[in-house]
Amino acid sequence: SSLHAYVGQGGIVCYIHGRLMPTSRQKFIFSAITILGIWGLSELIAGNFFLEDLRNWAAPAPRGGERREVTLYGNPYLIFENVPGKWTTSNQDLNFTANINSMGFRADELAVPKPEGIRRFITTGDSSVYGFGVDDHEVFSSVAAQQLGQQVQPVNAAVPGYSSFQSINLLRLRGLKIEPDLIVCANIWSDNNFDAFIDKDILSLYTGYEASSVGRLKRIFSKSAIYRVLDWRLRLSQTSTTIKKKRYVGWQVGSADHIGLRRVSINDYANNLDTMARMALSTDADIAFVMLANEEDVSDQRGGDKAWTPYRQVMMDTARRFGAPLIKVPEIFRASGLSKQDLFIDEMHPSPRGHALMGQALGELLASYNWQDGGSIMQEGDGSTLRSYEDPFIKGGLTSQSVSVTGLGNQDENGVARLVGTVKYDAYESGNIQIDLISAQVRNVQVLNMIQLPGPGPFAIPIGAHQKVALRAYIDSEGDGPDADDPLIDLSNTVIHLDHGVPSNLVIDLDSKEINSN
Repeated sequence: SSLHAYVGQGGIVCYIHGRLMPTSRQKFIFSAITILGIWGLSELIAGNFFLEDLRNWAAPAPRGGERREVTLYGNPYLIFENVPGKWTTSNQDLNFTANINSMGFRADELAVPKPEGIRRFITTGDSSVYGFGVDDHEVFSSVAAQQLGQQVQPVNAAVPGYSSFQSINLLRLRGLKIEPDLIVCANIWSDNNFDAFIDKDILSLYTGYEASSVGRLKRIFSKSAIYRVLDWRLRLSQTSTTIKKKRYVGWQVGSADHIGLRRVSINDYANNLDTMARMALSTDADIAFVMLANEEDVSDQRGGDKAWTPYRQVMMDTARRFGAPLIKVPEIFRASGLSKQDLFIDEMHPSPRGHALMGQALGELLASYNWQDGGSIMQEGDGSTLRSYEDPFIKGGLTSQSVSVTGLGNQDENGVARLVGTVKYDAYESGNIQIDLISAQVRNVQVLNMIQLPGPGPFAIPIGAHQKVALRAYIDSEGDGPDADDPLIDLSNTVIHLDHGVPSNLVIDLDSKEINSN
């Protein structure tokens, strides 16, 4: 065979049998063009033939009328949300109408970007803030806006059953897009409620809107239609049924299904309020807090701490730290002299008269700072930092601070069964070690209990029902609660058969990811 080579500025070009033989550089360029062409074609196909998958992944506000009998609809980033439309409840006890706009807010349709001269405030919280049982114009946010003039637009972003985790995701997903000048945070009841699930364990599956490096990386990938389709089909859709079931929440501490833990732990709650305040300030908005009331604030004169008392303390501390105003509704209701029948529809949902008092207080606060004309309600904070809280109402009452090195047995002083042992971790550097006790199931895993340790050492976890369980650990190096940036050490390959008896002196070796019993 004949081989001829010519040397030029572009390298060596070879001819074999009179044919051009491409160089490595030319092969690379050809391969790159081919790959980009196939990728572009695939993007075109995914973007035009998988529209339902793309819509489900994006989690927009559901179309009005998608659910005829239920006003809440499953959403992977929010667990559940309002369905747009006009919803009327009419029976012998209640008669009210709620209008939900296309963004899922109980408000009129909103112009985006915000028109010049308009001042907007957005309220977050659960059904007491949403205005369960009262018409749109009777909700306290609407009452406040009516006092301030036509240039003020109230945006009710509260949803029945919403926790602070859900409200933060809703703000990131849609709320900040309306350019609010003020966030009015009234989240508390759903956060402190004992229920059948923990919000973080559900929402941790969906990090698309998390303020973390993982979330930011996923948002880069999310520009690809192929990624969104695959992410929905291979990951998110696998738990869509579970997400939709979670739209039903327990309202009472005595729920038969609750697992002895809050929907949002007290330190997660503190971190979330801190996050919401920083979100407001980073967008040149103000932040205000509203401490909600219930019947016991008016009728119970016995005093003493209630299950929500520690969470109220967190809200007061957060307001002082940022120099934000705090409206204390219990004091307003008591000062009114009205009875609980006048102020509430039921145990915790304010009546129209209750909302009127709340709205008047908010309106007067904003007017006193001339907020409606551009004034700021923010004052100088007290200089404190976010601290760690203990929750005395968690079942078992056991935290790392109450675990002693000696005297650990399989039951506490109240006879509650517990796992005891030692955590070993030679690679430990700093922060907390969170140990979760979870159900040993492939699907629908539940967190049964958890503890936070200041480092390797002895532990004790109340176990509740005797069943098959497993463990997992988060290395919370910053001590701010587990998030997407913190390493997760999965120990679930070891199933602990509590139905066969409680083992003694477990050794959890986080270096080798093994669990042994001495």
